[in-house]
Amino acid sequence: MHYILWALVAALLLFLVRRSLKNQNRRNLPPGPRGWPIVGNLPQVAGEGQIWRLLTKWKYEYGPVTYLNLCGQDIIVINSRPAALEILERRSAMYSDRPRFIVSEYLGSELAMPFTRYTKAWQNMRRATHEVLHSQAASQYHPVQTEEAIILVQNLLFDQSSTLREKLNASAATMLSVIYGRKSVNSSFLPSMHIGKPAVTISEAPDKLLITSDILQSLANIGHRFTSSVYPGSYLVDAFPILDYLPKFLAKWKREAVRDRRLMGEAFQSYYEEALRNDVNRGSLVARLEDTTLGSGLTYEERWWVTGVVSVAALETTSTTLAYFIFAMTLYPRVQRRAHEELDRVIGRTQNPMFSDLQNLPYIRAVVKEILRWNPPLPVVVPRIALEDDWYENYYIPKGTAILENLWGMNYDKEVYGPDVDEFRPERFLLETEKGEYELKPEVENEDGHNSYGFGRRKCVGKHVADNALLIGICTILWAVNIEPVECKIDLARNTLDTVNPIPDFQCKFTPRFEGLESFLQHLRDNFEYFKQNKD
Repeated sequence: MHYILWALVAALLLFLVRRSLKNQNRRNLPPGPRGWPIVGNLPQVAGEGQIWRLLTKWKYEYGPVTYLNLCGQDIIVINSRPAALEILERRSAMYSDRPRFIVSEYLGSELAMPFTRYTKAWQNMRRATHEVLHSQAASQYHPVQTEEAIILVQNLLFDQSSTLREKLNASAATMLSVIYGRKSVNSSFLPSMHIGKPAVTISEAPDKLLITSDILQSLANIGHRFTSSVYPGSYLVDAFPILDYLPKFLAKWKREAVRDRRLMGEAFQSYYEEALRNDVNRGSLVARLEDTTLGSGLTYEERWWVTGVVSVAALETTSTTLAYFIFAMTLYPRVQRRAHEELDRVIGRTQNPMFSDLQNLPYIRAVVKEILRWNPPLPVVVPRIALEDDWYENYYIPKGTAILENLWGMNYDKEVYGPDVDEFRPERFLLETEKGEYELKPEVENEDGHNSYGFGRRKCVGKHVADNALLIGICTILWAVNIEPVECKIDLARNTLDTVNPIPDFQCKFTPRFEGLESFLQHLRDNFEYFKQNKD
């Protein structure tokens, strides 16, 4: 009997020692702003629009690794690239899972790859998308990306019926051709895509998810519904999980999330099945998921969610980045003039830019890098979670800590990019030659030069296709168009309870850079159509 007693005493002592060591370790948490009792830093971040600016402010007060507490949930904010590389890249096995977001779960996060926990299902989703989006595969989409760039320029110059955002959304549809198997948003495929049931109207769901027959707008709405659901402090239930036990009739957020999951699923299934019927060449991601072993690890529902969510991510990030590029050109005419000079010298005005020209256009490539640094489409990303107790330098990271990547803070690091980080200055990536021309700095020649695609196993899977779309799109716009500001009040500080960077409210006008451009662009379009018809 005394052996049992001694065993119990030993177990109790071990428990007390471990708890003492853990409490002692917690004294080594990274520094951060003082919080309130019980709720911690929740009052400071809840309702804070563009939280990445607040996190960056704290970076300079408390250091590149900052500690927060939201109602007992430990959060460590990573604000520096060295910390991100060490924690999220070199220790990726320990930091690839997601914390629990209750509203996101009701929306279907287990099926939405960027939000899915680090499971076998996530690995199967990632593998399937990587097969069609990796760096070697990305080159096969050059022709359709070149065509989309021509279409975008035509729309910017001559389409008076659409808003700038609608034009940019349409230009981001290259990814839809990769996923759903058609060449262009203007090819009659997308307008025909609709869900079988009547669309939700604004009156039926004010300020909530809106699904219509317009696939581009519907995908954008779905993206914002998901990213807003994981914004820190958006929903009390994430801070106080006991609220999840409330029945639906007492929890409006739960009723809305269940309804929106159904609507998203119906939309994704409709797009998927219509692509199966219409992709005669069987070259899309949809067809490959059905025709090969690529989709063997996924259920039928997971397949149409994978294709839908990848479309959402590509559409939102590409159109947002293009919008900030146009905005930058209205603010920095000097950059636009230098880009025009490079394009006239390397390409001239008798032929349109091609992917083969990009290597000889270092200034244009620096413009794209600077856009992604200056205003990344996702300034903060969905948090990771620490699977084990860990240490970074002298700081303690408890198991279960949410790890938040502040990409904005990394892109605005004055020690890396200089004191003028608020300015749009592509020259920060360039060296000037003896001839007065530019070349990319060796350290960014084959690297991003920014942090906007994230780190580790959760890094943006479509970065190569996205980079190519931005390069040829921006290059073609600058080759063909003068972008001029329109005198108006510009709203630069739009608040948003969303992890997507809100596009500023601005106006501009587009004019052709040379005579005969309209007929030249139409000639290019006709050639594209001719080659497609003969290929089919």
